[in-house]
Amino acid sequence: MKVKYFLLYSFIALLLSSCGNGDKKFVIADSDLPVVDVQVKRYGKALFELDTSDISTGLKRIKSDFEYFLDTDLNDENNIRQIYDFVSDTGLRSVFEKSMEVYPDNKFLDSKLTKAFKYFKYYFPEKELPQVYTFISGLQYENPIWIQDTVMVIALDVYLGSDFEPYRGLGLPQYKIKCMRPENLSVDVMKYFYHSQLNSSVRQNTLLDRMVGAGKMLYFLDMVLPETADSIKICYTQKQLDWAISNEKNIWAFMIQNELLYTTDYKSQTKLIQDGPFTTGFSRQSPARLGVWMGWQIVSDFMKNNPDVTLKELMKIKDSQKLLNDSGYKP
Repeated sequence: MKVKYFLLYSFIALLLSSCGNGDKKFVIADSDLPVVDVQVKRYGKALFELDTSDISTGLKRIKSDFEYFLDTDLNDENNIRQIYDFVSDTGLRSVFEKSMEVYPDNKFLDSKLTKAFKYFKYYFPEKELPQVYTFISGLQYENPIWIQDTVMVIALDVYLGSDFEPYRGLGLPQYKIKCMRPENLSVDVMKYFYHSQLNSSVRQNTLLDRMVGAGKMLYFLDMVLPETADSIKICYTQKQLDWAISNEKNIWAFMIQNELLYTTDYKSQTKLIQDGPFTTGFSRQSPARLGVWMGWQIVSDFMKNNPDVTLKELMKIKDSQKLLNDSGYKP
């Protein structure tokens, strides 16, 4: 009996260790991180909880807290009517109610973003952090996050879970919908930080350029979200991630044999970079964006084999060929 339990325990331990729960070597003691306290302001909640029978009074009451959204004349009946029509829409109210089910309070949002912002500030102390607001966007999934000056805005209704039926009504494929979950919110926030504040304009001519560019972004996520599973950072299922890991050598051989690393043909590059149900040229069990995943491995090996290079210095590297050479990457 003891042997049976030992084998069961060993199997469970092995299973848990393979789930890609982030990279613990990047975890920094909280006492060494800067003091950051994110207090998310939920405009959507404040707006949809107003008494619609006297919405003008309610709007004036919350205006000081949400000036970014209510920078308008609240004595103008046309403005009041537009806002009233928005909060009275039955479809939007249903979306708001779902957002309250998923995010009944601010604990999840505040804790996740506080931790991510602490890491960001640790590596980039000169960068300013924005005040974060959430709102109900009407499912504007194409641009759910943006920063303007000192304000970050998040469309909370884009992160209500992959089982939220209205997402299918938008005609979105399942590979998109699976990323519209609460656990993806902080990943998308930090991706936006990367693209808006760190991603220098480097001309990407070859597939290798695009692979390394994407790999740098994912390595950045490793550093600022060290406790987040790899599968969430790249938005793969665990099964897809396992497939990529098991086939890494074959993927690399395919790229080398077909002379793809240095191709400047956009169509050929896109097959390995774009999102989709799988990567063209590989089995239907493969995940999409295998070029992105391979770029991540190259950059990770580069940083492992060049420990003196800081994250900030990595962001400034423009020569993808030199980075590959210095990475010692050999799957």
